Amino acid sequence: MRRFLTLVCLLCLAIPAGISVSGCTRDPGASSCNGLGYGLKIGQVAAITLTPQTSGISIAFGQTRQVASPTAVDCKGNSASAGTYTYGTTNNQLVDISPTGNICAGTWNRNSGGGIANYTICSPPNPLPSTSGLPYGAAYVTASAKSITSNPVEVYVHPQVTSVSLVTTPVSGGAPQCYSQGAQAILDAQACYSTTVSGQPTNVLLCAPSSVTSSANPQLACPVPTVNGQPVPVSSIPNCTAAIGSLTYNVSTSAVADTLTNNTTNQVTITSQAPGTTAITATVAGSASSAGYFTACPPKSISLSFSNNGATTGTVTQGATAALVTSVLDTNNNPITGLTLTYQSTDPSEISAASSGSITANFPGTASVYATCQPPNCNSAPTNEIGLYGTGLPVSSNPVTITSPGTASDYVWFAAPGQSQYIVAIDLLSGTVGSTIRLPYVPNSMAADHSGTNLYFGSTHELMIFSTASNSVTLENTSAPGVVLSVAPNDFNVVVNDQARQIFYLYPVLGGQSPPPFGGIGNAAAWTPDGNTLYITDNAALNAPANSGGASGHSNTLYVYNAKTGWAQFTIGASNSGPSQPPNSIPYDSLPPNVAVSNTNQTPAVVIPAVGAYLRGVSSTPVHTWCPSGTVGNYASMIFYPDVPASAVPVSSDVLAATTDGQHILSAASATTVPGTITLSDTDISIPSLNCLPPAADNNPLALGDPLTPLVLTNSTPNTTTIVPTATAVNQIVVSPQSNLAFVTYTADSNPTASLPFYLPNQATPADPGTVGSVPLKSSATSGAPLAGAFTPDDRLFFVSTAGDNLIHYISVPLVTSDPANADIRQINPNLPACSPATDLGCSYNGTDTVVPVTAIAVRPRPAT
Repeated sequence: MRRFLTLVCLLCLAIPAGISVSGCTRDPGASSCNGLGYGLKIGQVAAITLTPQTSGISIAFGQTRQVASPTAVDCKGNSASAGTYTYGTTNNQLVDISPTGNICAGTWNRNSGGGIANYTICSPPNPLPSTSGLPYGAAYVTASAKSITSNPVEVYVHPQVTSVSLVTTPVSGGAPQCYSQGAQAILDAQACYSTTVSGQPTNVLLCAPSSVTSSANPQLACPVPTVNGQPVPVSSIPNCTAAIGSLTYNVSTSAVADTLTNNTTNQVTITSQAPGTTAITATVAGSASSAGYFTACPPKSISLSFSNNGATTGTVTQGATAALVTSVLDTNNNPITGLTLTYQSTDPSEISAASSGSITANFPGTASVYATCQPPNCNSAPTNEIGLYGTGLPVSSNPVTITSPGTASDYVWFAAPGQSQYIVAIDLLSGTVGSTIRLPYVPNSMAADHSGTNLYFGSTHELMIFSTASNSVTLENTSAPGVVLSVAPNDFNVVVNDQARQIFYLYPVLGGQSPPPFGGIGNAAAWTPDGNTLYITDNAALNAPANSGGASGHSNTLYVYNAKTGWAQFTIGASNSGPSQPPNSIPYDSLPPNVAVSNTNQTPAVVIPAVGAYLRGVSSTPVHTWCPSGTVGNYASMIFYPDVPASAVPVSSDVLAATTDGQHILSAASATTVPGTITLSDTDISIPSLNCLPPAADNNPLALGDPLTPLVLTNSTPNTTTIVPTATAVNQIVVSPQSNLAFVTYTADSNPTASLPFYLPNQATPADPGTVGSVPLKSSATSGAPLAGAFTPDDRLFFVSTAGDNLIHYISVPLVTSDPANADIRQINPNLPACSPATDLGCSYNGTDTVVPVTAIAVRPRPAT
């Protein structure tokens, strides 16, 4: 019985316990990686990764580098806690590593004594490694924790690399001079290190790609080293990836090319993007070296036309928009897309061009539009590589001529700088002459911006800005005295020449930074239509006699400002600086600085599309073009905007003008054989299709060391004729917006039967002579010579002022060709009061009349209503 009771008690105690344990027990395999309940558990360290896994680590002898923090994961790929890592190396005499993971290219100090902490001094390997006679080697480092060891990371140990030279291998095809857009190449390099040869430090080759070492004529970056007095065979020079590890490449101008690294092969591929040359820097073992340059092929030609029909001439209705399309070929004759081209109009206020190439006709008129690929925004190159394979040089398109038909009503302002302190406006809509407006000071010059928003008046005391909208002076800047020479086509800058201090400066109309002032004196200036380049000329004949109190410091000089290259100056030479006395009715040389009227009518003639500028000359008319001379790769040898004797026109020129269709250079000069007559010359010009590149037959090389050839403009034989207006000096050649008509203004002592000469260029055959004629000028009094003139943008009227009667004549442009005898359809009198030298600061008038003739005219269009 006792035994039975004992069994019952045990059953009562055992059954509930068994039921309880059985109901709460979990699957014992759920926490294990294999799901079987034993082995590595989830959350425990299963793998350790040490980076970089493929590229390895490159360090020079004696250098140190902290290894990247290892990462530990469990069997499910989740982050796991590894605790403290232990680091190891396969060769601690070549690659030593501290307990904290700091790598030494050599050996760390241990137990140094003297208070020097362990692992603070890294000594280069001793002896140095020698692989096939070259001082480089490799070892592997690992990180361990929780009985798990990481992947090995290769550490390349080598002497300090002193220079790296870029080697590019095309992905497909042969090795080109430049890479067309989208083409790819593999980046590799040669590396040199410094050693001692015969007691002298010498750079020798450490590694180079097989494309170099297997070549029959290898282009080595430095000499091969010697072993036991014998040069190492070039074929045994290792690839840099095997000797010193992977290099990191950085492209300076990402718009020219970009790089991509293949993580599997560790190769770096570079892709050509936009034209230009960019520097590539290579980094290895913590030091960077300028490795070389990569060139994306530049444009060889830019063709511009209307997108709808491919024509280069067309009509756009006022207020409408038309699209232009560009077709660009590179020097490999492959197309280029996506260029940052600059589209410019020769008359942006009437017909404007957007950055996309769309054209908008704001007012009736005619303009030429062209596209340029101009550094630094397009086809850029480092300063020391300008010209390499044609990069760093500007390229222009053909002009597209656009006409917006109709008529516009105009505001016209008249002034007489130096002779009157007043200006007067005429509203052609009403036809009435406005009231005269007195300026704060007698102006010495006047220039209008291309939008017709402001007039800029220079003076001895200040720069005066006159708003055409409010008909009032809106700004007086006493810090900007001088002569206003020109306004930039984009209306951003006004060129002012302070002749007292003898400096040029660009006054920023819209604020912001302007270039530093540049020393010099000039009498005329002209911008290229794109606003990037400014030409200023001077004439030594403007200097006054000694001790006369007049101007001094003038010289026979051309000054050029470019947005990229800055200021430069060129000596023109006495034979090419213009007449011995500048043509003007005002005696400049008797006046002090900043008082003389700027002879803006003598501006250089800028070729359309802005590839060069013709200058006045006595025996010939010289030209400076935009392709530099010098040697590729030698910036110090380069002359930007050089004189190009082969492009000079063999005629004398007191005044010059270029037609906006880019086909004619017109010049006029006072004849020396028959006093009082004017010689008019018409020269047909053409621009080489390759711009700054050599002829296509030369394969456009322009490699380092090649000579740069200035752009040579082809000139036809000038067509010369004589005009007989009884002139003492020529003032202007004024070309119509449509390039089909030009007027000549001049100065005469007296001429009661004065007329206005005109010239009709031969547009059908530009090289053939045009037609000469004259318009009789009507007046109720004695009419003097036509002094100054300006076209309305719609090419409907030409305003011309005359001396003697002080009138403004309205010349009907259509009647000039059909009925020139009746082309002078209206005359008005602005009645500009004469200033007095005794009371008006800056007055240069020495006559006795109470009114003076107009010598400056500005026209602003508005829609006809």
